[in-house]
Amino acid sequence: MYALEVQNISKVYRLYTKPVDRLKEIVTRRPRHKSFFALKDISFSIPFGKTLGVIGDNGAGKSTLLKILAGTLSPTSGEIIKRGRVAALLELGAGFHPEFTGRQNIYLNAALLGLSREEISVREEDIIDFAELRQFIDQPVKTYSTGMYVRLAFSIATTVDPDILIIDEALSVGDQHFQKKCIDRMMAFRNSKTIIFCSHSMYLINELCSQAIWLTDGVIQSYGMTSDVVGAYLNYLDSREGKIDTKTERYELSPQEAAALPEVIIQDIRVFDSNGNMLDRIEQFHEVVIQIKTKRHGPSLEGHLGIGIVRPDGQLIFGTTTKESGLDPILFEGEQITEFIIPSLTILHGIYQIKAVVADRFTLKYFSEFVSEYINIFCKRPEMGVFWIEHKWRILNSKNADSSD
Repeated sequence: MYALEVQNISKVYRLYTKPVDRLKEIVTRRPRHKSFFALKDISFSIPFGKTLGVIGDNGAGKSTLLKILAGTLSPTSGEIIKRGRVAALLELGAGFHPEFTGRQNIYLNAALLGLSREEISVREEDIIDFAELRQFIDQPVKTYSTGMYVRLAFSIATTVDPDILIIDEALSVGDQHFQKKCIDRMMAFRNSKTIIFCSHSMYLINELCSQAIWLTDGVIQSYGMTSDVVGAYLNYLDSREGKIDTKTERYELSPQEAAALPEVIIQDIRVFDSNGNMLDRIEQFHEVVIQIKTKRHGPSLEGHLGIGIVRPDGQLIFGTTTKESGLDPILFEGEQITEFIIPSLTILHGIYQIKAVVADRFTLKYFSEFVSEYINIFCKRPEMGVFWIEHKWRILNSKNADSSD
């Protein structure tokens, strides 16, 4: 049984060159418009208690999809099956009457979600306290800032006990303190509620969502495990911005070009398993071999290599250098490969990049830096955090303890 089933939905808009063309079309019954597919043949399903992330560029159709799921927009074709109460946090101020006070809007919004006045009254104080708006709750919402709008809207949407919660990019508005409160609340009930979450923060999508959809021009580009979808999307963004060199062959440099290059450059980073198979997905606890390809233009040079594993938000979770590992300086000459071997990878599930740097023998001067494509680390275990730590449990029961009596 699924909380939400989407079957081949499409949304088509008619685009007219001039407003009068709409009238001419009605009178002559001849088409004078162009059809624009905001969404085309979208299908997916979400089990109860799971969180789905929706990602993609601006204009990809994310907000249109969420509006259709929330029921504020009708699809042109297709079917949506929803099981349970749906609450949505979409456009800023949606569902609020600007002349009503915050308190009156609580009753208005909750009533639209199907709650009786008695049910709303029970939740009223919790909504106000979570939104941190007690001193402004009896003021018209037209006097609220954008952050206050979001605080009240999120508090209502999550306190009315929905079965399905739909959240657009609205959480990007507001201060960091309240954003953390929102994320904490979503983390608290993500296994008991069905959540559809749209964000440009790949870190949040990866942390909160078990599955993800990547939309491009109204079509599903990728759908599946979050880390796979996010990794593919981030690699697409990097390749579009020219950060990833997709060329496998490199041309020979002229002496003048070679002289202008750094002393040593990193040409590539590749990841292999213990059998020499190249990987774009790493399974936890397996051996990983990271190959760093370097090239020295000119006479041999001594230096050190550094390597790091970073998250999409830029946070370094592990790093070391050949110098810190107690190795002598590497003699760089021509093209060569250095391998960094991890016998058992203990990092938890997520999206990461490998960063490598090359420096002089004193690690004071850095010659070159290279960042790999995004790599998915797959983990079957349910632990949270960044690293897996070997552990065991011991339950002490005083009733079974030895007694000298």
